[in-house]
Amino acid sequence: MQDVTSLIPPVPHAFGFTTEHALTRQQARRFLEENSPREHARALHDDRLGYDPALYRRVLELGWLGLTLPESYGGAGLDHLHLMLLWEELGRALTPSPLFGALLATHAISLSRHEAHRGRWLPEALSGELIPTFAFGEPKGAWGPRQVSCRAEPKDGAWQLTGVKAHVPFGASATLAVVPAVDHRGEVGLFVLDLPSAGVEREPELSVDSTRRSARLVLSRARVPHDRRLQGDGARIFTQVCTLGYAVLAAEMVGAGEQVLELTRSYATTREQFGRAIGSFQAVKHPIVNMLCQLELARSLSLGAGAALSDSRLIDQPEVAERAARMAKAYGEQMLSHAVQKGVQLHGGFGFTWECDVQLYFKRMLWTRATLGDATHHKAALAAALFA
Repeated sequence: MQDVTSLIPPVPHAFGFTTEHALTRQQARRFLEENSPREHARALHDDRLGYDPALYRRVLELGWLGLTLPESYGGAGLDHLHLMLLWEELGRALTPSPLFGALLATHAISLSRHEAHRGRWLPEALSGELIPTFAFGEPKGAWGPRQVSCRAEPKDGAWQLTGVKAHVPFGASATLAVVPAVDHRGEVGLFVLDLPSAGVEREPELSVDSTRRSARLVLSRARVPHDRRLQGDGARIFTQVCTLGYAVLAAEMVGAGEQVLELTRSYATTREQFGRAIGSFQAVKHPIVNMLCQLELARSLSLGAGAALSDSRLIDQPEVAERAARMAKAYGEQMLSHAVQKGVQLHGGFGFTWECDVQLYFKRMLWTRATLGDATHHKAALAAALFA
């Protein structure tokens, strides 16, 4: 059995916040408070698209999609701590947008060894010419390189994709999808598919969280030109994309948990019972303090995952960042689950109504828990590494 300390992701020596990090958070919070308040999420509940295209274009203009992508393709070239801070703010605001799927797709494209792939699709995604997504989900909730069921067969100088992709983020409105599929040699490849496209049927899904729309892609010999397979180890790229997904979802849960804490604390200091604010009672204030303690631990794990993703010393050890991101995702779910349950409870009867904003975060928790693995799944993966 390997040394336990070798499994603990190292924190980079340069880990810490700079003025640039503070500006990223401040800019994001100010913009979202002014342009994407919670009323905005409520207003889009029954909207066909589920997001505001004009707001998404402004987000792209701010460079949020390309925050960590190279400047040569239109990105900002910043470290992943910036990304974690941004997604905390997106979690606070519950901003409805295709940003999550687009982030995973552009990350996959950036890992392709083919310069033409990066030079073509990254600038188009960052400018808004196309809306990309990443089709990581399989039927029955599976995902990951070992669970890919979609098939890719070579025919007439192209690839034909057949299978079903489920829970594709904003798959009904995306204009390009990165689709994992297994080729005739049994190897996982990532194929760039235009949407809409012949042989592709898009079926909108009913999501527990209306701010996070998804769709099924039913592929029936959908044709993909031969040169639109991302170059490199498809399974390895897929794993690295999932790692980024764990990390940003963990950061998003931190932001959501922080907002639930603020909402609950505010209610407890203004709602009176027996002639005094309910926050003065031990049975109310102690659970709120527990929320704060769990929140700060979740934040530490989230930032640790961001630091591991940014550490150049770990470029050849992607499993280190993967473990850090899994820990952050697992604990972030536990923290947010506890926060929203206590938030609803401490709001009393009002907490069970549509008017109470905590229910919006409850739904986001359910969506995030089910996406890219719940705490039980990630703990099992970490245990397998720990006891290997």
